[in-house]
Amino acid sequence: MNATQDPTLRRAVRATLLAASIAFAIVSIVVAISTRGDRVEPTEIEQAETAYAKGLDRAALDPATARSAFLESASLLASAIERSDSALLRYNRANALLQAGELGAAIAEYRKAESLAPSDGRIAANLAEARSKVARSMPVAKPGLLVRASSTWGVVDERTRWITALAALWAGGILSIWLGARARGVSIALLFLGCVLSATVIADGIRRSEFRIAVVQRETVLRKGNGDGFEPVLASPLPVGTECVPREARPGWIEVELGDGTRGWVADSALVGPATASGV
Repeated sequence: MNATQDPTLRRAVRATLLAASIAFAIVSIVVAISTRGDRVEPTEIEQAETAYAKGLDRAALDPATARSAFLESASLLASAIERSDSALLRYNRANALLQAGELGAAIAEYRKAESLAPSDGRIAANLAEARSKVARSMPVAKPGLLVRASSTWGVVDERTRWITALAALWAGGILSIWLGARARGVSIALLFLGCVLSATVIADGIRRSEFRIAVVQRETVLRKGNGDGFEPVLASPLPVGTECVPREARPGWIEVELGDGTRGWVADSALVGPATASGV
């Protein structure tokens, strides 16, 4: 191959790689947007908001009707969550449950919302308000390193980070291929940014997959074994709203761990949350 053919071939290869990279980036971004899109029926959300507003309107004069309206709102939001889970839907459902007096279920929903949006101040504030209603203060497990770290990058939503990561990786790769050493610094910076943002999205997925929290929804005794015949671990029953981590499940019973490391067994019907019979 002579000297004039070599540059022509290189340009052809670069043009092919450029076209393929652009096509890949477009497809990846479209997939990222569509897979994270809102699949909730607007009318369903409107009905949930209407029921919630009705509950607020009747709260003072007709508590029973208000509670029914709040539960209706929570039920509609639960249906929406089944199709398109999000921190906002979880947060709104937690608010409805809290207004309905379902403290345990509300705290469980706030915790799930928090896991989806760890930097959302509204969720943190309402979770703190719900916890203040627990009859007896119980220890809450401290968040792990991954949870604490996620609150740093969680200020930018996951979809935005994922799309930005794809764009940065694509741009960095194109600059590296097209301009070579002339754009080495910029391409390295873009590739590094893309890798970091991608890592945060992967970390969020791992954090959510490992999220396990249960909340006491009716006062219950923490026992030394999986049966009513076993002695209590604590002198007093666990109050509604107590947060714990499920460790082991047996028919009708779940071993849980409290925030201070205390372990014991409770009937699964007394809990609400992941890995329980009455999961949220």
